[in-house]
Formats: sequence, C-alpha cells, structure tokens
Amino acid sequence: MLFERKGKDLPSSGLNAVNSNAAKIEGCTCPVCETFAGADAEYLARAFGDSRRFAMTSYAVTDTLGFCPRHGAALLSQAHLSRGIIQVFRDVIPRMIPLLAEKCIYEDRVQQMLFGASNACPACAYGNRAVARHAGRIARQLSGVPDQAAWRRLDSLCVRHFEILAGELKQEIRMAALRQYVDTLNNAARTTRKLLRSRRAPDALLLEHRHPALGLVAGRPVPEPCPSGDALAETLQVCPTLIEGIAYPDACPVCLEVERARRRWIYGVQVTAEFKQIGWLLFPTCSEHLWTIAWLGDPKLTAIVVTHALQVAIDQIQQQILALVRAAEIEAELAKETTGIAHWGTRPRRKTESLKPMTVRPIRCPGCERLVIAEDHATGSLLELLQQRKYRNAFNRGYGLCMKHFAQVYVLAPKGTLRTTLAEGQQGRLAAFAHMLDERVQVVSDDETTVLREAPLRAALHRFCGFA
Repeated sequence: MLFERKGKDLPSSGLNAVNSNAAKIEGCTCPVCETFAGADAEYLARAFGDSRRFAMTSYAVTDTLGFCPRHGAALLSQAHLSRGIIQVFRDVIPRMIPLLAEKCIYEDRVQQMLFGASNACPACAYGNRAVARHAGRIARQLSGVPDQAAWRRLDSLCVRHFEILAGELKQEIRMAALRQYVDTLNNAARTTRKLLRSRRAPDALLLEHRHPALGLVAGRPVPEPCPSGDALAETLQVCPTLIEGIAYPDACPVCLEVERARRRWIYGVQVTAEFKQIGWLLFPTCSEHLWTIAWLGDPKLTAIVVTHALQVAIDQIQQQILALVRAAEIEAELAKETTGIAHWGTRPRRKTESLKPMTVRPIRCPGCERLVIAEDHATGSLLELLQQRKYRNAFNRGYGLCMKHFAQVYVLAPKGTLRTTLAEGQQGRLAAFAHMLDERVQVVSDDETTVLREAPLRAALHRFCGFA
C-alpha cells in the first residue's frame, strides 16, 4: 500500500506522529463509507461463513454470474472463509451449466443473467442497500427538526455519498446542503493547490489526514482489484496482443486486454501530470481510480489528481445549484402566468416551451471510460477472430473466458457455429473446473473442515469475478 511504503522511509518518531495524527481525525472519515465497509464485511461473513446461507448465496451468485473484481479481490484475502467459498462455487457450477445451453439463451432468467452480468454483484447490491438506508436516515434528520450535528456531518461525506444523500432531500433543503458542501470542497481544493505551490514536496499522509481532501473526493480506501501484479505483468508480456491471449491457458483474454488498457491509462496519467498537461482527458474522478493512482506511491501525483477531481466535483455541484435556481424561476414564472389567467381570464401568449429546466450531465470518470472502451474493443475483436477456424481452435485450447466476459461476448455472438462453440466450450470448462475443485479440496479428518489451497481459490475467483 502507498502509505505503508512511505512509512518505511520515516523515522520511528515520524511514524508515531503520523499514527497519532490519524487517530485524532478518525472521526473525519465519511460515515456512509464506513457503513458500506461494514456491510461488505457483514455480507462476506454471513454469505460464506454461515453454512445455513450457502444455498441462498449460491442462487445469488448464479443469477449474477459471480462478483465484481473488487469483491473478488476481497474474497481472495479472506482465507478463513475458504471452506464457504469452495462450497458455494461447487454448488453454483451445476446450477449454472444447464443455463448456458444454447437453447436457453432466450429464456427470461438467462437473458437477465447475461445482460446484467457486467454490473451485477450480490455483495455490491447488499452494500448499496445499506448505503441507501444510511443516506435516507441523514436526509430525514436534515428534513425534520434542525439538527446541527446532522448538518456538520455533511462536511465529512465523500462526494459520491453526498450525491446520494442530496437526491433524497427536498428542493429547498437540497439547495442549502449543496451550498454548504461546495464550500467544503472549495476549502479542500484551496488547500491542495497551496500544497502544490509550496516548495516542500506534498506528503500523501498529510494530504489524507491533516487535509482530508483525498477522503472527501475518493471516500474510504478501496483495495486494488488485481492482487497479483507481478504475475500479471509477466502474463501481459507473454501475451502482447489478443491473438496470443486467446490461446493462453491461465487467464481470460478480455481481462488481459482490460488490464493492459488500465496500465496504459495509469502511464498516461503520470505523463500528463509530469508535463503539466490538461488533465480532463485522463485524470480520474471516481473513488476506485483515484485510489488506483494513490496506491502508486507518488504524493505529488496524488495531490494533482485530487485537486482536479475536487474541481470537477465543485463544477458539478455548482451546476446543480444553478439547475435548482432555474427550476425555482420556472416555477415562479408559471405561477405568475396562472395568476394572470385567473385575474384577466385570457390565455397568456408566452410559450411555456421556452421555460426549459437546466439539465446537469454527470461527468464519467476518464479511467472508467478507457476501460469500458478497451473491454468493448476486446469483445468485438475477439468475435471477429473467432469467425476463423484457426482462432476458434486456439481459443478452445486456451483458458476461454471468465463468466463476466463470457456473458458480454455470448450475447453479441451471431447464431450458428460461433455461438454454439462459445456455449459448449464454457459448459465444458465449468465442468472440468468443478472436477478440479473436487480433486484439490483437502478434508482434515480431525475437525472435518474444508481447506482450499490458494491456487484453486484464485482460479475460482478469477473464473467468477473477472480480474486477471
């Protein structure tokens, strides 16, 4: 981790000072982020730690074709849940194989599974429900009797969770909340700009703790989605293009192309910051990719991208304020016209079509945009390659696709040989994978606990979570 690596270079007294400072601002983290983290831990513990819930978890995983990469990485670090993880996936595979038959592709349940797989994750859904409940409670506190403590909590919310909260507020209260929060972001942005202009190098620890700009714009730290960075780098060298990737036996070729694009994007961010170029085309704005840059261990780069993300968030909130002002003006104009009709008894000549509300378009994170484009390009290129017999044969000898990318490729595959090849190949790989899991599970006779070795655990999570 970034902060751990930086801490190694500090003397012991410096480390003690940092730890003390972190303890003092422990309450400054986003409370909704803490709720999400707690929901994550609770879901994983209940879904894979309680045998009574294994069947329910199996149904959920079947319907979503697995977990998102972030929760896949989280599961990989939960060695104590290995028994539950293997039990769930051994139950999922026989449920899933019949649904992948080509004759089932037009069934409603299968259609929902395939088209929703890229964004579906049972753990994320559980956490998002907890976040919505927490944000709703804060919104009710702000909408009811004035509660200064609730208003003060706005300043500690991260941008993403503040936007969720703001959507729950009434119009007049939302205006006050937006103005207060944009002042908080402006103060944080001024601090980071001042830090960048100063002669001393920015310190990521101070940036996060003493000036919690990173926490405001990115929320709670998230784990890296690809925990096997060194092995993955070697794989990317072995498979420089998609052509080599389709025959590679140990990784999904679309996952490899997405990871290649992620690394190119990271390099682009570094070059853009180094040469002080305009960052709107590359600098991240979502929490996941802001933390991706933060984990690189370059405090100055972190400060630069955080400053940019703060400005993007400020611009978005100011547009929302202007939209609310415009909506109030339109409401006043319409009320005036209605009053005119009642008083004079004549229809107003003004065309109300000209009284259009101001729309606020959300800005998509450039990091997310790059990965989506890379994924779509890899999907299209793969389908084009598989039209040829020699590449279909190479694909059949290789790893195939993780379940998430299989769904994306399968729904776009033309009816005929290619679709049949994909469906039958994925069924065969899942059956072989289930057999491999059965072989590698060790049953310890004294306590009758099931232990899964790391290699098959990683293979299972790669197959059902999509990270390379």
